Amino acid sequence: MYTSLKVAKSIIFMLLFLWSLESFSQEPIWLNNSEIKEVKLYQTGAMVSRTGKAQVNSGLQEVVFDGLSPYINPESITLKGFGDAIILNVSFQQNYLMDRKKSKEVTSLEELLDSITYKSQQILNRISTLNELQIVLQANKSIGGATNGVLADELELVIEYYNKKSNTIKDDLLENNLKLKKLNEQIEKIKQQLSQLNIKRNQPVGNIIVSIDSKIKGSVNFDLSYVIGSNASWYSFYDLRAKDVNSPIELVCKAKVNQNTGEDWKNVKLKLNTGNPSEGVIIPELYPWYLNLFVDRPIMYKDATMSAPMMNGAATESIREMKSAKMESVKVQVNQNQLSSDFEIMNPYSIPSDGKEYQVDIQKYELKATYMYEAIPKLDADAFLTAKITNWEDLSLIAGSANVYFDGAYVGATYFNPSQTGDTLTVSLGRDKRISIKREKLKDLSGTKLFGSSRERSFTYSISVKNGKTVPVNITIVDQVPVSNAKEVEVKMGENSGADYNSETGIVKWNLLIQPNETQKKNLSFSVKYPKDKQVEGL
Repeated sequence: MYTSLKVAKSIIFMLLFLWSLESFSQEPIWLNNSEIKEVKLYQTGAMVSRTGKAQVNSGLQEVVFDGLSPYINPESITLKGFGDAIILNVSFQQNYLMDRKKSKEVTSLEELLDSITYKSQQILNRISTLNELQIVLQANKSIGGATNGVLADELELVIEYYNKKSNTIKDDLLENNLKLKKLNEQIEKIKQQLSQLNIKRNQPVGNIIVSIDSKIKGSVNFDLSYVIGSNASWYSFYDLRAKDVNSPIELVCKAKVNQNTGEDWKNVKLKLNTGNPSEGVIIPELYPWYLNLFVDRPIMYKDATMSAPMMNGAATESIREMKSAKMESVKVQVNQNQLSSDFEIMNPYSIPSDGKEYQVDIQKYELKATYMYEAIPKLDADAFLTAKITNWEDLSLIAGSANVYFDGAYVGATYFNPSQTGDTLTVSLGRDKRISIKREKLKDLSGTKLFGSSRERSFTYSISVKNGKTVPVNITIVDQVPVSNAKEVEVKMGENSGADYNSETGIVKWNLLIQPNETQKKNLSFSVKYPKDKQVEGL
């Protein structure tokens, strides 16, 4: 009885073992038509979401997602299956045996290379024929025999024929050699470009291998996502457009997107995320900050005959030991990543894996702006039209360059960093030559005086502003007086024509409303008193 039971168990175990071998011996199902549905692109890296459908058999088997990026982070893979199958295991590998399909660019360049190579061979054949003709012509240039003479008329005809034929051959050789040189230059450039493109083709492809146990034979749908930690990025840039000084500012947000992940993104839903997963999510930890008194310990020597170089070596070793002990207490800290924002692009985009930059339009905003002129005549005699933009902090913008346009014309480029800008963003819209500004020093009211042990220098400047426009303008004129950092140096403000004066920074401002063709003048005077036997730096 016991023996029969033991034999039965052995038979069952063997049958199960054979069944498992049969199940695992099934050929893997290669899924090379999975489709990218969405890409969340970080400032460095990307998360790719795919869907796929496979026809599976019953039992244990493998489904291989083929043609993926070789730069996938295996720990980031997430897979969901929909159907009568259980996912047992998911793994990632790089496949060096799979040949990548030639891109249209490679195919086009190879065809062009064949065409140019064919033309160059034709020219080589022509050059060879011309060289042979030249040899034949030279071998037959002797006229008559050794004893037979040649009539003058015949000699003239022969010489004319020889010169004409010889020059024609030489000209043809020169022309064809020049053509061959140009073709060879083209061939070399195409070969270099193909070499660069084929480097990408020789890269491995990524495979995600899924082990499943299916109850029935049928179709299984998969949702797959993974993170590519590098080889993809984006950065923002902007257009700032102002129609006139009575219109709001149009802010156009754009992005430059590039990727070289090994997989093309065709008509995908694109999200631009302001975060960076590589920054980490661990909150930093503070360790005790220890302070110790430095003790200058004398070096004791047992042998009074120890040479000086040995003493220096002992001291150096002591310092080395102290530095090593201090370095061991240093702890590495990892900063927490900041909260991020998503820009979801409504229109699908195609971004090939070629490392080139592609422009993506994000959003347009209309922002209220206050227009006014500003000028710093001490540094520049021109007036600059500026737009002060408010209510822009809630737009989740990130730092980037901006192209500025006014009245349909390109003005220039600027750069702003929202994290460092206040609640008002000031943008310069360019110079207006119809406003004339002149700053000059009044020599009669400037000079130097001595008072006992002190010297006093006085300065007076006249600033005139003329509005040559047909409309009134608001303009802020900015100037400055020096600020003393030494108690022996005393700065006194004189006349400032009602300007706003900041004594801590020395900045002087006039906010003026100037009517058409009107000229306004403002004076600025100050004095500096200091010991007469000393010099004042910066004065």
